[in-house]
Amino acid sequence: MKKFKALFLCLGLSAMFAFAGCNKPVDSSVINTIDKNREVLITDIVKENDKNSLINITEEDYEIKVDAWSEDSLSYDSQSVYVAAVNSCKVAQEENLGDFVGYVADLDVKQDKNGYKVTVPLVYSIRNVNMNITYDNDLKITDITFSPVYSMGEAMTKAALNTLLGMGSVFCVLVLIMCIIYLFGIIPMIQKKSAEKKAKKQEVSTEKSVEKTIANIVEKEEGELVDDLELVAVISAAIAAYEGNSSTDGFVVRSIRKSQSKKWQNAQY
Repeated sequence: MKKFKALFLCLGLSAMFAFAGCNKPVDSSVINTIDKNREVLITDIVKENDKNSLINITEEDYEIKVDAWSEDSLSYDSQSVYVAAVNSCKVAQEENLGDFVGYVADLDVKQDKNGYKVTVPLVYSIRNVNMNITYDNDLKITDITFSPVYSMGEAMTKAALNTLLGMGSVFCVLVLIMCIIYLFGIIPMIQKKSAEKKAKKQEVSTEKSVEKTIANIVEKEEGELVDDLELVAVISAAIAAYEGNSSTDGFVVRSIRKSQSKKWQNAQY
C-alpha cells in the first residue's frame, strides 16, 4: 500500500513540474524582439502592395533585406520561408478583407521545447486575419502563415460545403462503378450479336459462292452440249430407240460424261 502511495505521489509531483514548465513566463528580451519583428513584418509584408516582386525576389535583393532586418533583430531561417510567408499573405488578402486598419497590441506568445509560437491578430475593415509566426530557440523565423478569421456561421457553412463536396464525389464514384458493372453484363451480349451477325454474313457469302460455282458449272456443261450437238442428237436417238419411242421429246440431254463402268467397255465386243 505504501508503494502505491509513493508511486501516486511521484506521478503527482511530475505532473506539477510539467505544468509549471508549460506555464513558465517568456523572457522579456524575447518579448521585445518579437514585438520589434511584428512591426517590421507588418510593414514589409502586410502593407506591401507589390507582393509578386517579393515572391520572385533574387538572392542579392534578399541579402540586402537580411542586412536591414538585422538592425531590428529579425532573422528568417531561409529565403524560402520568407517567400512562403509573402505568398500566404497574398492568398489571404485575395479573400476581400477590406482595408488594413491595424493590429491587436497584446502579444500571444507560447513557448515549447522547439521555440516560440506567436499569434498576431490583424484588423481589417471586412474580415480580420491572424498572423501566425513560429520561431526556433535562436529566434529565427521558421514559418509564417496568414489565416482569415471566420464567424461560426461561415465556418459551419464551409464545413457543410466540404462535407457535401466529399459525399458528392463518393456518390459519383459509386455511380460510375455501378455503370461499369452494368456494362460487364451488356458487353458479352453485344459481342454475341456481333459474332452472330458476322457468321450470318459469312453464311450468305458462302451460299452466294456456291450458287455462283453451280451456275458456272451449268454454264460450262451447256456450252459443252452446244459444241457437241451432233453427238447429242445421236445419243438422244439411241436412247429413244432403246426406250421404244419414235421421238426424243420426252427427255433432254443436259450433259455427257464418260462412264467408268466395265459393262460399257465390254459392250463393244
